[in-house]
Amino acid sequence: MFRGLRAMALKELRQLRRDRVTIVIAILIPVIQLIILGYAISTEVKNVTAVVVDLALTESSREFIAKLDNSGVFILRAAKLSYDGAYQAIVDGDAKAAFLIPPGFAPDAGDDQSRTVQVLVDGSDSTTANYVMSTVSGVSQELSQRYITQAGIVGAQSAGINARTRVLFNPQLRSTVFFVPAILVLILHLPLVLLTALSVVRERAEGTLEQLIATPISRMGLMLGKLVPMFGLGVLEGAGVLLVMVYVFAVPLRGSLPLLVVLLLLWVAASLSLGLLISTAARNQLQAVLMSILVIIPSILLSGFMFPRESMPAVIYPFTYLLPMTYALNIVRGLVIRGAGPVALLPEIAVLTVFAVGMVILAATRFQKRLG
Repeated sequence: MFRGLRAMALKELRQLRRDRVTIVIAILIPVIQLIILGYAISTEVKNVTAVVVDLALTESSREFIAKLDNSGVFILRAAKLSYDGAYQAIVDGDAKAAFLIPPGFAPDAGDDQSRTVQVLVDGSDSTTANYVMSTVSGVSQELSQRYITQAGIVGAQSAGINARTRVLFNPQLRSTVFFVPAILVLILHLPLVLLTALSVVRERAEGTLEQLIATPISRMGLMLGKLVPMFGLGVLEGAGVLLVMVYVFAVPLRGSLPLLVVLLLLWVAASLSLGLLISTAARNQLQAVLMSILVIIPSILLSGFMFPRESMPAVIYPFTYLLPMTYALNIVRGLVIRGAGPVALLPEIAVLTVFAVGMVILAATRFQKRLG
């Protein structure tokens, strides 16, 4: 039954020893990923950007703001905004929460309105929203208890802070509203990167690369020719998952549908260009798969797909800007969940466009150097 096992094992071992690049990649990938992801992944929520609308400018309002700041959860941006300005800051993705302190705010005021702080929370991420509400509730109760103690038994009923919270975009705090748009981005990314990463190395493995070199076709024409069929596949795939998101998971689409379709096509192009670059860098199909994994796993864990980027260590956080999925997630979640407009998403759109074009040009350049 096991005849020839030793000979075959020795043959594969010798072949593997000759492919030192694959050995190095296979060993380094788990080590690098464990170091990066071990530091980056955390369920703790912190560095939540919030805007403060302080219309009272009293000692009590400043004390309330200082307590929020000292909680370690928020990065507060104090500004004299209106209610509409604070709401728009959350829609545009500039803030996850807003605190609106009314004029004449005083914890010992007789009427509830003067003791009430309105809190707006971005409910698209249910984990962050719950953490924000819990923190605000704790700060309010702590200050209220102190004011009640100072007021004594007589004034206890008219002392304290009321935090009235309004959850935006996802009042029921459904996790599917947060994750399904992100899964849409991932589903478009993962297979397209893998399939395109194998395109050029497959030609080499099948012995048809020499024929492509001999044909009268430019390098850019060859690269784009590789992408066109995959782009059509990505369009069909995107249409399918978009329909499932809206009609099966009932995730409301608050933004512009035509804009979402155009930007999803941009994301398809960016994913294909990344896969094409990997294909020109790899010498065989195993290397192409390993390189794809090296990109895909950090993209899932560091882009904000599962964990808030703001909660990652300061050493890791800058690397999240190198991942194209970071920008794609901001675009899709901004459009689908918050209804953000193209102006608010313009920085992400610009980066994703530059990435898609740049990767194709770089892939064509690398292919040229290899042929030389």
